[in-house]
This record gives sequence, C-alpha cells and structure tokens, in this order.
Amino acid sequence: MTTTDLDTLLATSEARSPHRCCFLLQVRPEKLVDYVAAHQHVWADMREALAAAGWRNYSLFLRAQDGMVVGYFEADDVDAAQEAMARAAVSPRWEAAMAEFFTDGGGDKEVLPQYFHLA
Repeated sequence: MTTTDLDTLLATSEARSPHRCCFLLQVRPEKLVDYVAAHQHVWADMREALAAAGWRNYSLFLRAQDGMVVGYFEADDVDAAQEAMARAAVSPRWEAAMAEFFTDGGGDKEVLPQYFHLA
C-alpha cells in the first residue's frame, strides 16, 4: 500500500465526522508539571470562549514519558468551532501563556484523521 492509498482511505472513510476532532501537541518534558498544573485552573474566560465556540466533551490526555498530549473535542461543526476559537479575544492571551510549555512547533495542533468509530 502506498501513501497515496492511505491518504485516499483516510479521506474517504465513512467514519470521518465533522463533529469530532483529535489532535496532538508536544510539551517539553521539563515543563510537564507546570503545564498540567496550569490546566487545573483554566481561566474562566477561556472556558466560556470554548463553550461559546461550540466545543464540547473537550479532554486532554498526557503521555508523561515524552510530553505527548492528545486532545479531543466534539462540536456541531469542528471547523467552525476551531475558527471561532481562533477569533476569540482570549485565545492569543492563552496561547502566549502556554507557549513556554511546548517544544518548537509542539503547540501547533496536529489534527489526526478519523478512520473508525463505534457508536
């Protein structure tokens, strides 16, 4: 199977959904404690912006060995929800506050393609 075959399968999978999004981030291992601690007290205006943008069931999971973060959320329209957060006034402040925790480029969400879903 070639990369093109895989890309085609992922792009045409019936399990793809405009309602679910899974993504990866990469945290600097020496910053993990502070990063997790920051998420124990997410700012109220950030929580409100996420809800207003339509993000639901938003969860973050951590592989502590190397700082890999897996994020997941649901929305009526994932693309629109992400665009709404990009426009939210709080987003640049939150991103600036979180920037120190990520490896180079690790704060840029790597969205993963969905290829299976059991309802």
